[in-house]
Amino acid sequence: QLGSFASHDNADKLVRQWKGQGFSVYVSSVGAGRAARYRVRIGPLADHEGAAQTVAKLKSLGQAASIVRPGA
Repeated sequence: QLGSFASHDNADKLVRQWKGQGFSVYVSSVGAGRAARYRVRIGPLADHEGAAQTVAKLKSLGQAASIVRPGA
């Protein structure tokens, strides 16, 4: 996961940034109304090792990222 936003526009901006660099990025929404959040995620990735490598690459490029289990 690259980030979680209250604004869909902010989430889309981050998606465009990383799609432009070749990552498979998407937005997952949770909640509704004022509680709505838009999560920017990369994936799916085949396994935890691949996810860890992707997180390391993103961090080396200056992007905060964390691993989120499927369904979370």
